[in-house]
Amino acid sequence: MPPFAHPHLKDLPLLPIGATDVAGVDRIVPLANNEISDPPAQSVRDAVAKAVDRANFYPEVDYGPLRAAIAERYGVDPDCIALGNGSSELIAVLAQSYCGHGDEVIIGKHGYLNFAICTQLAGGTVVYSEPDATGNLLRFDPQAALAKVTDRTRIVFLDNPSNPLGTYVGKAALAAFRSALREDILLVLDGAYADYAEAEDFDPGDDLVRTTENTVVLRTFSKIYGLAGLRIGWAHAPANVMEILRRTMRPGNLSHVTTAAAQAVLAEPDAIARRKKSNAGIRDAFAARLQDRLGFRVLPSQTNFLLATPPPHAPLGAADLLAALEKKGVLVRSMKPYGLGDSVRISIGTEEEMQIAYDAIEALETP
Repeated sequence: MPPFAHPHLKDLPLLPIGATDVAGVDRIVPLANNEISDPPAQSVRDAVAKAVDRANFYPEVDYGPLRAAIAERYGVDPDCIALGNGSSELIAVLAQSYCGHGDEVIIGKHGYLNFAICTQLAGGTVVYSEPDATGNLLRFDPQAALAKVTDRTRIVFLDNPSNPLGTYVGKAALAAFRSALREDILLVLDGAYADYAEAEDFDPGDDLVRTTENTVVLRTFSKIYGLAGLRIGWAHAPANVMEILRRTMRPGNLSHVTTAAAQAVLAEPDAIARRKKSNAGIRDAFAARLQDRLGFRVLPSQTNFLLATPPPHAPLGAADLLAALEKKGVLVRSMKPYGLGDSVRISIGTEEEMQIAYDAIEALETP
């Protein structure tokens, strides 16, 4: 008899990844994975080339220079920073550290799917919280989540802003939610898209990390910093959680190349500010055209993507639209794994890429 995996992994879902290529198509417009279209700056390339010279040595253990650079950029304590192979590694380690068999983890019904995967890997039970649909606006509802809390609840994972919705929980509501949760429940705020947020009442939650022992904020270099292929994320955590992370994170989980690239992009905040402004302008203009000209329902977004739903009268629903766009080389993401099968998620690229995408959608959806 062959070996068999633990029963709690039997129904473990796969984390969906958008298509990256189409056979026979010369020009690909990659709008499926929330990447940025800009290639790394020359300063990043130079830092990476220099780092390769040390490839024969193991990386440093505490990543002191990078933690110091992050601390300076974000105004946090460098001793409260843990680095991961993407924020996905940190999500997995936190789930394994604070959740086990018989424990429950609360996530939003349409929250980041990796939260559920990591919870199941740890042996925990996923409890989904229904979203707030007030005014036809889908978003994480703190009150609905509180109603799901039981004596077995150990973690709440909240992506803020939300992936794939693009909506967010404001600062006051977030603080009230943390206050209403039991002290022994860890609140993990995934801020993968926080650097894109522009709303005046948005707050990533770092003050909660400073003032409580039960809140963690996650960030990533994969989105606005454009280092998705190098896999690097970080956690801002209180001292008690940091002690656990130091024991559970494997040393040397990041390479010389990865840390050098991250330090290089942190050294150019003006370029990141321009990218944020450009993203917002292109995103909002594209959303307006989808809504006003084609009748799509588009959620307001604080991120570098849009959740878009074709109108009932459109020639193609979401699934057929996605397939037809793929044939044209325009790659967007199916939202069926997130329980939003009537919608697609469209990443924001350059003005040229979004014009190509719009023209393709218009040609397919105009009766």
